[in-house]
Amino acid sequence: MDVFAYLSQHARQTQVVVMAGGEGKRMGYINVPKPLIELNGETLLARCIRYMARNGFGEFIVLTKFREVVKEVEKLASQGYNIRNAMDPSQRGVGKGKALKHALDTGVLDPNRRIFVVFPDDLFLDGSLPLRFLSSHLEAVNRLGVWGSVAVTSGLQLPYGYVEIDTRGLATSFKEKPVLPIHVSMGLYIFEPPALGLLRETVNMNTEEAIEFENVLLPILAEKNKLHAFIVPRDAWLPVNTLKELEEALKMLSRNKT
Repeated sequence: MDVFAYLSQHARQTQVVVMAGGEGKRMGYINVPKPLIELNGETLLARCIRYMARNGFGEFIVLTKFREVVKEVEKLASQGYNIRNAMDPSQRGVGKGKALKHALDTGVLDPNRRIFVVFPDDLFLDGSLPLRFLSSHLEAVNRLGVWGSVAVTSGLQLPYGYVEIDTRGLATSFKEKPVLPIHVSMGLYIFEPPALGLLRETVNMNTEEAIEFENVLLPILAEKNKLHAFIVPRDAWLPVNTLKELEEALKMLSRNKT
């Protein structure tokens, strides 16, 4: 079996989990769930599904708390996508960790199969990124025995000026929006069944507060040396969290037909 056939087979066997619970309040779209914000006439959710499908992934599970998003899922299903939704177990105090565990416990997600976690409000300007990420993950599973992988970008640009101050209160340097030499999670994750089992063990559904899997699962995987990092160029990723970033995304899409 050649490499492309090997990756295509694993892509078809992977469950793609789309975390679609964002409200988009920072963008001024109070009455529109964030996954339904449109770019060039296409919702962020639809764009995410199309992008992953172009990379060979064919099974999609959308985790959401919005009835409007459920209608969009039904629309996408009518277009031929193998897609279904799982409502969050409650409207408050859930978080992505509880939402994932609820989907696993209720059988919406198969705990014995790999999942690929994506967020619809992250845009990627590299057309083959998901498949290359999966390839890197599979290699790390075979070589290092990891249970999960996280896609990271090198360098974080601060949105503000950075000022160094001495003991006299004098500014000794000023750098406008510098790029810090650190690795930043891009919101793309792949988890094998052992990681899903660990998630089910560590997430307590009976607490009132929201639980994010990034807070409870990823630190444990890293401590156990079971988390692989896949490095992506910084200019290949564009998060859409503010109106300014939305405007930048529109400009990017006009230059990159992805």
